[in-house]
This record gives sequence, C-alpha cells and structure tokens, in this order.
Amino acid sequence: MSSFESSFASEALNPDGFLVLRPDGGGNEAPDDFVCEYANPAAQALLGDRLEGAAILATRRTWGGLRAAWEMTLSTGLRSEHLIHWETGSGVHTLRFRAARAPEGRLYVWLDAQSRLAVGAARSDQALGTTAEESLRRTSALFQAVMQGSTDAIYTKNLEGQYTRINAAGARLMGRTVEEVVGHTDAELWPDEARASVAHDREVLAFRQTLTYEEAQSGGRVWLSTKGVLRDEQGRVFGLFGISRDITERKRMEEALHQEKARLQQALSAASVALFDLRMPQGLLRWGPGAAALLGQPSLPAEEPLMALLARLPPEDRLAMATRLAPSARLPLKLSLDFRVVGARGELRRLALWGEVHAGDGQEQRLLGVVVDLTQRSLTPPSDMAA
Repeated sequence: MSSFESSFASEALNPDGFLVLRPDGGGNEAPDDFVCEYANPAAQALLGDRLEGAAILATRRTWGGLRAAWEMTLSTGLRSEHLIHWETGSGVHTLRFRAARAPEGRLYVWLDAQSRLAVGAARSDQALGTTAEESLRRTSALFQAVMQGSTDAIYTKNLEGQYTRINAAGARLMGRTVEEVVGHTDAELWPDEARASVAHDREVLAFRQTLTYEEAQSGGRVWLSTKGVLRDEQGRVFGLFGISRDITERKRMEEALHQEKARLQQALSAASVALFDLRMPQGLLRWGPGAAALLGQPSLPAEEPLMALLARLPPEDRLAMATRLAPSARLPLKLSLDFRVVGARGELRRLALWGEVHAGDGQEQRLLGVVVDLTQRSLTPPSDMAA
C-alpha cells in the first residue's frame, strides 16, 4: 500500500463508495475532467475495478451534470450532491454523489447506490427479506447518523497522524471546517499544543488498546478523549479512531467546587467545627476533616464504628450517649447534646453535637451534623449526660 493510499485506509471499511479526484485540464476551477487517484472497494464494486488513473466523465456521457456540481464545490468550498438515474431490465437505479473540496485542489466524493426493482425481479432477494445492497445502505446510513448526529468530535487518523475523517460537530468544536481538518495532523493544526495528543496517539498504536485521556489546550479548553486502533480484515492496524468530548465547563465547575470546599473547610477549622455522618443501623461513623483535632486524637480513620467513639468517652457517659444515638421511630429528629471525650494524652475535652436524623435510601436512618469544640468552657458532666 502506498503512502498516499494509506492516508485513506479507514475509507476501505466504509460501506459507501469513496473517491479521491484530481481536476484534469482546463484549470482547477473549470477542469475538462476529473482523474481518479484513489477508489475504495465499495466504489470499485459500483463503478468497476479500473478506476484509478482513469478520467471519470470522459467515458460516462450521461454524467455530464456532475461537472457543474463539482466545479461549484471546487470554486466555493460548498458541498454538493447530485443524483444519476438509469434504467435496466431489472428496474430503475440511482447513484448519489456527495462531493467536498479537499486539500491541494482535490475532491473527496462519496457515492451510494439505490435501486427500484421491476415487478418479478429479484424474487430470491425478496424471499430473504432484504438485499446485500440494502444492508450496506442501512449500515452506511447508521454510520453517518452516528457520525453527524453526535455532538462529540468523532474522527479517524492514519498511521502518519493525518485526519482521514471527522464529523461536522468535531470540526466545529475545533473552530475549523471539515475540509480544513481532513488531511492534516495535529502538529499542523495546533503546532504549540499537539505534543500531548501525539504522544497519546503513539501510546494507543503501541499498545493496541482503547485508552481514555484528558487533553488540555491553551485557553483552558479540556477534552476527554477515548482512542483505539483501526484494523483491516487481516487484523493489521492501519490507523486509529477517536471520540473527544469538550469537558471544559465540567472541569471549571469541579475546580469551583474544590475551591468552595476548601473555603468551607477553612471556616469550619477556624470555628473548631467538624462534620460527621452516622449510619445508625450499622453504627458506622464517617468523620469530616478536622475531627481528629477536636477529639484530641493524632488521626482518625475516614470511617469507624460508633463503639470507637463511645470508648473515648468517660465510662459514666457511655450509656447515655449510646441511648441518644440509637435509631428513633420519630423522623425527622433533631439532636443537640453535649458530651465529653478523653484525648490521646488523657486530657478531658468537651464537645457539642448538633444534627438531624433522616431516613435515607431504603429507609436507612442517618444522622448528619456537626461536632463543636467546647473545651474552653466548663468540663463538669453535661446535664443531658447525667445518670
């Protein structure tokens, strides 16, 4: 396979026909004909296997209308669509040609066939319920619907890193047209930002795996890109595919939430307050940051049994505390109580617990609230802990 043909290796799997045409004679804007430089297998099945190097219109006089459509695409850059009809003994046949201007003055042309069979023709196909041609057309329609209907960027690249296909949404997200992207590499499109994307492409091709990356661009734009290899019928890798989603706004929201959480934690720490979450039936207690300092401990696990907290209380306070923290039949229930704990160095500390009990998923009772340090106040037994 030549390097030129390898640029369009992904089109070999396209159920639609695909041609690369070069204007021939008469100047690029009004050529006398168009010479085929590449035809994928589907195009050869539709038009014959001797397309490459041959003029397309010279031997097909009924296709004269294509010249005007293709000249318009070359001169304006607008995509064109043209239908060719002809009749045979089996019915009416239609070829649809869709053309787009390509780099270096070429045309990319996609074509697909439709047929309306005459009465009594192709009875065996009718018995099977569909024809191979219809199956290919439906597959092509599905492929195009996914490509063009997605709001994410969907694209393919050859082994040299050149884009061989991209949907309109993807090109729009890049701030370019499809024609400006296809045939170019990331290094050509974004010289200052391509290093990470190129490295990821090489990693996918090296490990032959589908991998997901976050890829950042200047200006703060961030992409979540999933990339994998493309293989031909013999299993040989000829390129890669990618699906990239713009997650810039999501990353900004995550950063804003992170900053807000940090400010909240600073405020709680300054006020000697810590959050907690008690799943009451299981007796599992989850502490927020700063709880260890309030309890006089060097550190605390992220989650511990309620019994671990009760063990830090003076023995005479434990039963009252356990009773107050038992599941309740009245919901929602607000709790407010003072309690004492013994720190790791034996010091006695006084805390207040404020929270509310709710029934969560599956009617599981959870007590959510805050613990406040009252150590500087009186260390006498709290009235609601008295025996």
